[in-house]
Amino acid sequence: MSAKKEYKVGDLIIDDEYGTIDSTASVVEAAKKIKEISVPDLVVIDKESKKVLGVIADYDIVQNVVAEGKDPKHTLVTDAMYIITPVTRETLVTKAFKEMQEMNVNIVPVIEDDKLLGVASIQDCWSYIPDENPDDIGLISVANPKTMEFYVASIVTLLAFIFGIMLPAVGVYGFFTDAGNIPTIGQLVPREGAIWVLLVICSYSVLIFGVLSLFSIFYGAISDMRNFEVTNVIKVVIPYITIGLMILQWILYAIAFRTTAGASVDGLGLFFSIISMLLLLLAINRDILFKSQEKPSLEQEVAS
Repeated sequence: MSAKKEYKVGDLIIDDEYGTIDSTASVVEAAKKIKEISVPDLVVIDKESKKVLGVIADYDIVQNVVAEGKDPKHTLVTDAMYIITPVTRETLVTKAFKEMQEMNVNIVPVIEDDKLLGVASIQDCWSYIPDENPDDIGLISVANPKTMEFYVASIVTLLAFIFGIMLPAVGVYGFFTDAGNIPTIGQLVPREGAIWVLLVICSYSVLIFGVLSLFSIFYGAISDMRNFEVTNVIKVVIPYITIGLMILQWILYAIAFRTTAGASVDGLGLFFSIISMLLLLLAINRDILFKSQEKPSLEQEVAS
């Protein structure tokens, strides 16, 4: 049985240069300091005892002062701050993370002997929480499968876009070759009718959805890596629509070639279209690529 290490706040990189403000300061003073040092939150410190009283964030200023119609010049930071129990170096990361998550805040003060050491962010805490559901589906064992899947998915999607959409669009290769007597698509549309109109519409659609797929797979891979939910319309549906349009485009060309003398399939264009569709499928189903490495048992760690 694998042993999960329980990380403590002391294992994090505690930001010890975070902004503070006296409890006697006004909200206007807090807003000016937030702007001056470019941080979203300030730790409120009691002027006399130097104890941590709470945290005031830019969101609190908007929500608790501006939206309430209060005068920020005459409202103290203690009237707008949120109160969260400070943690110590010995506090479990999971406990600190849970408290910030429940309060929907970004930082918690870290203290020692009632004095401020710095702050811990919810993002830092999240990165130290052991994965309760390790990824056990994949071909290659790696330490961080979601990160590897992000890089691979991003690279293969970019290659698919370049070789299957961009290069045909700029004329490096295309979908058909001719014997020298085939008119341009602009001439074919009025002469050959509906099939070439559909091809023009489909070609523009492939380009538009190709760009959308590039961003949707990239964003979906980031969401998997950062463990936040993204709708399947972004992660899956848009890339599959792109693949479907690429297939439809070739079907329409095959039909058009039957009525257009002298045209034949461009083998290079067909080859790279197929490669691009396979790369998109790989990016969509990136979960099959990597899985979590099996962690050594406690007995193995002790033995080593």
